[in-house]
Amino acid sequence: MKKLLFLLMSGALCSNFYAQKTEFQECGTDELMRKHYERYPEQKAQDDAFNLEISNLIKSGKFSKTLNKNQVYEIPVVVHVVGDGSAIGTTNNKSDADIIAWVNYTNGVFSGSSSSGMSGTSAILPVKFVFAKVNPSCNPTNGINRINASHLPKYVSGGVNNDNTTNAVTASEITALGMWDTSKYYNIYVVKKLSSNSGTLNGFAYYPGGSNDYSFMSTSASAVNAQTLAHEFGHALGLRHTHEGYSDSTGACPTNTDCTLQGDLVCDTEPMKSLYHSSVPYTCQTGQINPCTSVVYAGGERNVMAYTFCFRNLFTQGQADRATAQLLQYRQSLINSPVASSTTPNNSSVLTAACAPTSMTNPGGFNIGVTSVKFASINNYSSNYKQAANNFYENFTGNYCAGVSKTTIASNTATTLTVAPGTSNAHIIKAYIDYNNDGQFNETTELVLNQSNISNGSVATAAVTPPAAAVKNTPLRMRVIGEFNGTAVTACYTPKYGQVEDYSVIIENRALLSAKNEVQPIATVITKNENSVYVKSDVKISSLHIYDASGRLLTSRTDIKSSEFRFPVNEKNTILTVTAVLENGKVLNKKLKF
Repeated sequence: MKKLLFLLMSGALCSNFYAQKTEFQECGTDELMRKHYERYPEQKAQDDAFNLEISNLIKSGKFSKTLNKNQVYEIPVVVHVVGDGSAIGTTNNKSDADIIAWVNYTNGVFSGSSSSGMSGTSAILPVKFVFAKVNPSCNPTNGINRINASHLPKYVSGGVNNDNTTNAVTASEITALGMWDTSKYYNIYVVKKLSSNSGTLNGFAYYPGGSNDYSFMSTSASAVNAQTLAHEFGHALGLRHTHEGYSDSTGACPTNTDCTLQGDLVCDTEPMKSLYHSSVPYTCQTGQINPCTSVVYAGGERNVMAYTFCFRNLFTQGQADRATAQLLQYRQSLINSPVASSTTPNNSSVLTAACAPTSMTNPGGFNIGVTSVKFASINNYSSNYKQAANNFYENFTGNYCAGVSKTTIASNTATTLTVAPGTSNAHIIKAYIDYNNDGQFNETTELVLNQSNISNGSVATAAVTPPAAAVKNTPLRMRVIGEFNGTAVTACYTPKYGQVEDYSVIIENRALLSAKNEVQPIATVITKNENSVYVKSDVKISSLHIYDASGRLLTSRTDIKSSEFRFPVNEKNTILTVTAVLENGKVLNKKLKF
């Protein structure tokens, strides 16, 4: 990662740039992610591994075939307007109308709309922000949350600065005042001022797939005709600056011998320097020679992810494809989030009381817990343990509205349970079902999942068949636990670093289910087709997992929600095991030779 670039400008000069429909885009993401990856190297390793997978697909010519280019993915957002005590509608506490216009303008940037100033050659970034319609308390919302930070003198005087808190607060001090579940909402914070040791910033965002996931915007950049939000969400979809790899100390151009793994990792963006260091500052470089290619700039000077004094009106198709791949890999929870709809799932159920943790031993930023549970119709995403939320125990059996947390399963048929761990460290994953409904969990007869060494990017799975004596037609408590690997875990333990989650399960006799739902035999095909795994089924496919001959998970695709799916495979001269999970819980395995 290169050092964060900086340039200090007067308010008058900034105003002049906006008047010309250009925007000074000082972004804090590079330095932010450098520090984040130093703290969580396993998250960088995960990012590097996925980038390598994309690189291999690009080089094989199969990358674009994995993407549906006719779909626009809606992302529910909450905009936290962090006021300093100023009246609503003033500069440091923008009105709802201002925020709505800004988000709508940004959607125009994503869609390549000329109304947002985008060029006719811009690729479409297939995402659309929609304001959340339900808040974490299950009440209606317009997706704008106002945080009054006037009780923080340093915020009032200096805004947010993660590097220097002499006269400012850190971003974490602001997120502690209000953060909605990052697995359900994309959190955007609009603050009065944003800076670092390098100078004033317009915004920053975290790359996807890590333990932190939100963006900060300065109020000055949160406006119509400003591309900051589109730029930062580009980072949130894994896009780098177009000058990634440029050295501000030597002035060297980015290395570009392998455009899939160097620079900004995109082959149809030209290698370039940060244009804030142009020999003719404050001017647009269109028509000038790109010193990194020795030909006239081909659009890089106008790219949304560039540092430039030109108006940013361009995404490339390569950027759109990479962003889509990152979206599908890391942000399924946002794509399918129920909070985008005012109609919420009905998860109400009355369960026999059971033990529940009231504290945890080592609260901290270890990112341990549970991030996804899938079991028949249960399909719930959640955040791993976070200090600000203090969410060591999540009871999803009551008036929970942000995911499906109850289901009915057959009494004499195996149903697949899939649990994803927190975003850092190896986990032990356990799950129990109170089959006899006595409010207790037997460590032998009611333990349905028990796996160790489960890390981010992997899942723990089990085929669950209820015993014949299990209580039928009554909601039973299912408990899922994610904890630091090696920790002694029982159903009623006090969490050490991780989380406990409760769900509701009803067991019905197979005969009853057949009569009620008229279950028919399922025809499913898993085969090799042109160096791809091809699956077709009468029932929609929920997920696909591919393992190599040693049992190592090569890839995992969830929330497919299609009756037909194809996945390119680069492995040669090997036998792969393909596991397809259908939406009715049925699991099918097939070995294929490549």
